[in-house]
Amino acid sequence: MGRKKTPASDAMATKERILKTAERIFREVGYAKTTVADIAGILGMSSSNIYRYFPTKAHINEEICDRLVRDIESRCTSTMDHKGTCLEQIKSFIVAYHRLIKENLLRENKLYDMISIAMEQHWPVIQGHSERIRSILRSLLDQGANAGEFKEIDRDRAARAVHEAVAVFIYPPLLERWVNEFADAAREDRVEKQLVFLLDLIFQGVCLR
Repeated sequence: MGRKKTPASDAMATKERILKTAERIFREVGYAKTTVADIAGILGMSSSNIYRYFPTKAHINEEICDRLVRDIESRCTSTMDHKGTCLEQIKSFIVAYHRLIKENLLRENKLYDMISIAMEQHWPVIQGHSERIRSILRSLLDQGANAGEFKEIDRDRAARAVHEAVAVFIYPPLLERWVNEFADAAREDRVEKQLVFLLDLIFQGVCLR
């Protein structure tokens, strides 16, 4: 006998339907051109029903953005070879991040618009994402220092400094300028090489060997 649905599980299922439908429309039409009425119409609901679950369209986008950035974090973390040095792990994490932003966000303009709006308006979801990225960097700096790979430094400040230094390579509005400047694949590869060069330069002052 199947488990009976509860009002809470019904609400969660409806909320998930709204999010999935909204994400599909945002990807196809764009966030700015989509209205809550558009989302409601496809779902066969009234706009007032949508507002029972999300106070504004921005709240829908924020949840979608949160899923997107958490997926990026997870995919970047999975690229790290934990048998390598901490510096190698940091470099692979940041380069993977750069590639995902370039290939998935900038290539899919409607998706890029969603993230850009969240960034420009300083939504908490983006702030939380930045804090988690710095936390990953801080953890790797801790491991490197404990293993005698890195010098003893203020690791919180170092994690923030690395994150801010590579911002031009990982944040869509900044990275977009580079991609537009180096439009063909051969020249675009120079952007990634420049990122690796920057990381090597930064860590010359951090590595003990």
